[in-house]
Amino acid sequence: MYTWISNIFVLCLKEIKSLFSDLVLVALMIYFFTVAVVVASRGAGMEVKNAPVAVVDHDRSELSRAIVQSVRPPFFKLPEYIETDEVQRHMDLGDYYFVIDIPPNYQEKMLRGDNPKIQLLVDATAMTLAGSGTGYITRMISDGIVDFLTDKHPVQRSDLIQAGSAVNVLFNPNSSAIWQMSVIQIVGNLTLLTLMLSGAAVIREKERGTIEHLLVMPVSASEIAISKIIANGLVIVIMALLSLWLIVNTYLEVPVRGSFALLSAGMMIYVMSFASLGILLAVLAPSMPQFGLLCIPVYMLVYLLSGGTSPVESMPEYMQSAIQISPTAHMVSFIQDVVHRGSTIRDVYQHLIVLTVLGLVFIIIAVSRFKSMLSKQ
Repeated sequence: MYTWISNIFVLCLKEIKSLFSDLVLVALMIYFFTVAVVVASRGAGMEVKNAPVAVVDHDRSELSRAIVQSVRPPFFKLPEYIETDEVQRHMDLGDYYFVIDIPPNYQEKMLRGDNPKIQLLVDATAMTLAGSGTGYITRMISDGIVDFLTDKHPVQRSDLIQAGSAVNVLFNPNSSAIWQMSVIQIVGNLTLLTLMLSGAAVIREKERGTIEHLLVMPVSASEIAISKIIANGLVIVIMALLSLWLIVNTYLEVPVRGSFALLSAGMMIYVMSFASLGILLAVLAPSMPQFGLLCIPVYMLVYLLSGGTSPVESMPEYMQSAIQISPTAHMVSFIQDVVHRGSTIRDVYQHLIVLTVLGLVFIIIAVSRFKSMLSKQ
C-alpha cells in the first residue's frame, strides 16, 4: 500500500508539471474561472430589464395617461406613442417587444363599470422576455388602473383591494440573476475543464509516445489512471474555489454562506467522478479531435439536464428519474444549498453519498478500460 501511494504521489507531481508546461491550457483555465464567470453572470441576465414598449392610445384620457405612466424603468423603457398603422412594421423590425393598445372611450367605459379590455401585443420571439415581461407589464397596468379608480372613488378602495401581501425573499432579496448564474457557471466550467484536462492527459501520452515510457516503469495501470484523476482534479478544484472566493464572493458580491471546507470536499468528489469519465472517453477516442467530439455531447447533456438552467421539476417525470444518475444534477443541488442557504453536511450528505458512489463506479470502469488500452500497446 505504501508503494502504491508513493507511486501515485510521484506520478501526480509529474502530471501537474506536465499540465503547467502547457501554457494554452493554463490560460484556458484562468479564463474559464475569471472572465467567463463574470461575463456569463453580468451579461446573461434572465430577468426583464429595459424592454422597449410602445403605446397606441385611442382614448387620450387621464386614465390612459395613468396606464402609460405605470410602465416604467428598470423593467421597461419609457413607453413611446405610435399610430395603429405603425404597429406591424415596428413589431416586425423588433423595435418594440410590447405594444399596449388602449381602445377609444376607455376611461368613460371603465367609470361606467363596463369593464373594457386593453389589448397587449407581445413579440414572443424572445421567449423568456415575453413570458416574464407579460406578467410584469400586466401587473403594472392593473396597478395603474386601481390607483386611478381609487383616487376617483376613494370609498371603493376596500372593494378594489381586498387583501395585501408581504413577500420576504430569504436567499436572494433583490432577485438578482447574478446569484444563480455565477454559481452555475462555475459548475459548468468545472465540468467541462475536468473532462478536457483528464482526457487530454491520456491523449497527450498517446500522441507523444510517452505512454511506452510509463509501461516500462514499475507502476501499475491503476496508479497511472488515478494519478491523472487526482492531479488534474486537484488543480481544477483549487481554481474553482479561488474563483468562488475572489470572483463570486468578492467581485460580484454574491455571499457564500456555507463552509469552504464542505465545498472543497464536494467539489473534489465530483471532479473525481468526471475525471474518470474523461479518461474513459480518452481511452475510446484515438485522437484529440475525436475526444473533443465525444466531450461536447456528454457535457451538453449533463449540463442542460442538471437543473441549473431550468428547474428539475419542469422536466417530464421519467427524465427527473433518469438524471439522478448524473453527478452534475447532484452537484448543482449541493453547491446551491451550501453557497446560498449555508447548508451543513447534515443537510447535503445524501448528495455527497450519491456523488461518491457514482465516482467509484466511474473510476472502476475507467481503470478497467485504461488497463485494456495499455495491454494493447
